[in-house]
Amino acid sequence: MDLTRADGVLMRCVRLVFFALILAACSQPALDFASAALPIKESPEPPRHTPRWAFLPWVSKDISNGPDHREFVDGFIQRDIPIGVGVLDSPWETNYNTFVPNPARYPEFNTMVADLNAKGVRTVLWITSLVNETSFDAEMGGDTYVGASPNLAAGRRGRHFVDNGKTFLWWKGQGATVDFFKEDSVAWWHRQQDALLEAGVSGWKLDFGEEYAESAGFDTAIGTVTRAAYREAYYRDFLAYGMARRGRDEFTTMSRPYDKSYTFEGHFFARKEHCPIGWVGDNRRDWVGLADALDHLMRSAEAGYVVIGSDVGGYLDIDDTNLASPKIPVSQVNFVRWTAVAALTPFFQLHGRGNLAPWTMPERPDETVAIYRYWAKLHTQLVPFFYSLAEEAYANGGVIMHPMGNEADQWRGYQFVVGEAFLVAPILSDTGVRNVELPAGADWLDWWSKTSSPGGTTLTDYDSTDRARMPLFVRQGAIVPMDVRDDSTGLGTLASGGMLTVLWYPGTGMSRFVLHEEDDSTTVLGAMGRSLVMTRLVKNTKVRVLTSASGVSLNGRALPLLASEAALDMAAEGYVSLGATATVVKVPATTAEARLELTP
Repeated sequence: MDLTRADGVLMRCVRLVFFALILAACSQPALDFASAALPIKESPEPPRHTPRWAFLPWVSKDISNGPDHREFVDGFIQRDIPIGVGVLDSPWETNYNTFVPNPARYPEFNTMVADLNAKGVRTVLWITSLVNETSFDAEMGGDTYVGASPNLAAGRRGRHFVDNGKTFLWWKGQGATVDFFKEDSVAWWHRQQDALLEAGVSGWKLDFGEEYAESAGFDTAIGTVTRAAYREAYYRDFLAYGMARRGRDEFTTMSRPYDKSYTFEGHFFARKEHCPIGWVGDNRRDWVGLADALDHLMRSAEAGYVVIGSDVGGYLDIDDTNLASPKIPVSQVNFVRWTAVAALTPFFQLHGRGNLAPWTMPERPDETVAIYRYWAKLHTQLVPFFYSLAEEAYANGGVIMHPMGNEADQWRGYQFVVGEAFLVAPILSDTGVRNVELPAGADWLDWWSKTSSPGGTTLTDYDSTDRARMPLFVRQGAIVPMDVRDDSTGLGTLASGGMLTVLWYPGTGMSRFVLHEEDDSTTVLGAMGRSLVMTRLVKNTKVRVLTSASGVSLNGRALPLLASEAALDMAAEGYVSLGATATVVKVPATTAEARLELTP
């Protein structure tokens, strides 16, 4: 047994239990955002927006350093696993919180950020609102800190903290928390962020240090505010300033929507208007943790949070409700099942204690890499779909994830519908078998077998014992725009790169999808029966029709039947039959309307 590691875990548990006892004695006020401050001049109210790149897969380690982080990112790239963001969790600073990268841990920090940006991998940094008098890292592999954070004295001199600079015990030390209701305090806080934003950092992972304050409210420049009002100001300001400084397409924040962890009562953290990425965290790495994460996601979706997700495989290696419990072992089955669910949520991030990567899984690492690659590729291909749904939700109200049930019926087995296209039925046990309830109103096509079943029925004991698969269905009438660049998911070829792919499952009713293009313009895709109308096509487009056809016409003109998809890739237009399950049609870019008609 590693006694050093055991002592470290014990110390963390003792501290967390101490924090829990403090919090248990405090009353939790009802959510009250009415007392929030007016926008600070440097931070105008941010638009509701999640950048397109934020829908790419994210990866993170609990403890890392510069060389290790580069190797971690390269591990995904070398294994052909897509990645768009790397998060640096704590510790990365010289102290909590200085905004100054620790040169011993992350040498040549700005160069690393620039190098990763050049690879298409953005950097997001963990942070809280506290400035510490004393600091510690309870986790093995953390840093040691001598004295107070260097910016604490200046913060006190400027009266930049709530409660007259009172310090609170939290899991990284004893610190004072910034007054986000005082203009010069916010400006002081922003100046410390400027160098990182200038270096190309793309966002903040905002953790919940404010929850560890002993009081139910805070004395601020505008008077006493509730903890809920303080939360709103904290999450809002980090988002608003970063977005104002870098632009809405270059910056984002991740914060908690609904969350219930440790001894905290469940509640909402950032408001949905200030939560471009909602991350439910601190779930244990087992089936209880997966159900817990799904419950939090469902609650968040019901409350109107749009882009949400969880830590793949669960973050915690202990039971957060019993910190003295035995360590929870890694389960490859749970990890790959969680990966599949995460791929169909808008936000997809790998993060956990123990710093596991798919290729370091103790059991079946090669299988784990292959499964993770498939789901990460599919999620990446769905970026146009997810991004467009988010933009429509922000503009018109609504969400991306639609729970099948409610809290009272355990969300009917934690099933959910994505947009109006996919039904996801998570696997929640080692058996790989579950009942699947198909929503009424349309037929549903099995993603794997391509068999169709009527809505309103239940598939009893659906067999998904193949660990690479999860019960996944496509609704009749669905229109799904995708970015397919290879044949990894069976939805295209290498030549598909540079084209738009549209997945379409013809139905009897009307369907409509508003595609938000990369230049912020929109294209409307509409279907009725076996007819698909696209108001224009910015790119050459492959329409992958999930049915057979004996003929295809474009604007009334018959398209040629080609021998193979390879031949279709080389042609300007045409179609190819893939038997009873699919027809692929290629349509050239056009500024005019394109109408496809399928002959049965």
